[in-house]
Amino acid sequence: MFHVHAFNPHPLLRQYVDSYLLVSVDRPEFGFIESSLLPNTTQRLVFGLDSGNTIYDCKYSEFCAPNYIVGPNDAIRRVRMCSGMRKMMVQFKPGGLYKIFRLPAHNFNNRTRNAVEFLGKRVFEIGDLLRERPLSGKIELMDDWLIENLQTPKKTDRNIDHAIRLIEQYNGNISLRELEHATFTTKRTLERHFLEQIGLLPKSFSRLVRFNGVIRFIETNLNVKWRQLADVFGYYDQSHFINEFKSLTGGLPQAYFSLKTGDERMMQV
Repeated sequence: MFHVHAFNPHPLLRQYVDSYLLVSVDRPEFGFIESSLLPNTTQRLVFGLDSGNTIYDCKYSEFCAPNYIVGPNDAIRRVRMCSGMRKMMVQFKPGGLYKIFRLPAHNFNNRTRNAVEFLGKRVFEIGDLLRERPLSGKIELMDDWLIENLQTPKKTDRNIDHAIRLIEQYNGNISLRELEHATFTTKRTLERHFLEQIGLLPKSFSRLVRFNGVIRFIETNLNVKWRQLADVFGYYDQSHFINEFKSLTGGLPQAYFSLKTGDERMMQV
């Protein structure tokens, strides 16, 4: 069975961190749960609270490092989560990983990378302390460490928060030309900073913001009218919506809930 528990970060971090997640798997029927993780804009820093070698990346045919960084994903990722898996995840808001650690986000697009390679041996120390502490201590430790890194002096970079807010405000339905005018920024500059801070080009980021909005709507509304949904989220027509959905999930919108059943193959975590 797959378990997820979410917790809020310290108020000083909420501009950068969406939540902390404790994720675990126990006693799956076949020794693991194989899942297809939906495309999303989220960046995550993951600490292993288990013995390691419990998440297998099907694309790269390898186990993820005990502590790793992942995302965003503009394509489905297939992973196997083994019995006994237990992780603490820092789920960043778009650009949050870059702002706290100054790690170029494009390094983690569509794959996991060993966190030690980018953050050093301190990752091992944090991981050991997390395993030793109770829940409240885990959250306090993570708060303190992230705030410490946030407050470390860094070079000044162009702030793309306004562009991110506009894309989210319009559910991804804003053109690059409109972003240029609204932020007084050239296309080339926007693309460079989005790749560095978000890990995606503005167009790809907008596409996933719209898609994730669709998924949230489907999850919270039982009687979905697909034609109406296409209009609400700004697709050209129903055919465009269906083709886009199929491109990102591998299935039709009508089959979304059936894809999620059984081995929990379709997830946003």
